[in-house]
Order: sequence, then C-alpha cells, then structure tokens
Amino acid sequence: MTSNHVPLRLLIVEDQVDLAENMFEFLGEDRYILDFAADGLTALHLLATQSYDVIVLDLMLPGVSGYDICQRIRQDLQSRTPVILMTALSAL
Repeated sequence: MTSNHVPLRLLIVEDQVDLAENMFEFLGEDRYILDFAADGLTALHLLATQSYDVIVLDLMLPGVSGYDICQRIRQDLQSRTPVILMTALSAL
C-alpha cells in the first residue's frame, strides 16, 4: 500500500544547535521536511525564498529577534503560516 501523504515542511529557527538537533530527532526527517536556521538573518532569507507549513521560532536569537521575525512574517511577507514560539524566558 502506498501513501499519498505529503510531508509538512517545517522551518526550525533556534540558535542552540543541540536543541535544534533534538527537535529534528523528535520530529523525524522521515515524517517532515525540516529546514534549520541558527539566526534571524538566515531565517529571514529562508522565509523569503522558501514556503513552509509551520515555523518553530525561538524568541531570543542573535541578529534579529524572534519577535521581529514574526512581525516581518506577518507584515512584510504577508504570510499566515502558523508560528510556534519558543523561549527560555521565565517571565514576560
């Protein structure tokens, strides 16, 4: 039996490489098409040139913050792609 399932394309934006590797392992590259950006500028480049089904976004990034990236996704790129925000902050 063959599957017509098209895997979701995810962008993981996380500057902690170990954490990003754990997410890749947990999500499984056989179930998803996974891209990775370790900083905000790389993320913005990928978002401007690729299409994603979901974005997993760390808020505290070098260069461009996750807040700024999220704002640019919505305003500049006019994208409604779901964004899952992550942070190590213990308070707002």
